[in-house]
Amino acid sequence: MFVVIVDITVRRDFIEQFREAVIRQGNNSLTLEEGCLGFDILQDPADPTRFTLYESYVDSRTFHDVHRATPHFAAYAATTADWVESKSLRAMTKIWPLEDD
Repeated sequence: MFVVIVDITVRRDFIEQFREAVIRQGNNSLTLEEGCLGFDILQDPADPTRFTLYESYVDSRTFHDVHRATPHFAAYAATTADWVESKSLRAMTKIWPLEDD
């Protein structure tokens, strides 16, 4: 399983708009993308400008070639680009527990 952890800091004036957009993006990914296995959205209660996305896919190709090529991802990226102060992405492989275990 391929996992992406994305840490995002949003400009304070756009916290609520970003929350709505990222929730819509997560929902679209889960419901419209066959290879998206999970899309958790976390917000730091001590600093509401900080978000973490924990996304899981069947493999890296599904993330890179399918997820990132969807119209809903393009719309999310364009909509939120000016709201984001910083973003970092970590690609990981989930080793345990696996769904087949």
